[in-house]
Amino acid sequence: MATKKEQVYECQVCTNVVKVVKEGVGTLVCCDKPMVLQKDK
Repeated sequence: MATKKEQVYECQVCTNVVKVVKEGVGTLVCCDKPMVLQKDK
């Protein structure tokens, strides 16, 4: 899975939020679980 600049991810366990500033390959993980991509608002 690749992350794209400006995407926002949220941890479903601790509600930590991450905004991507540099594109990359892999899965964002927090609290030992994959973070969830948030829909555009």
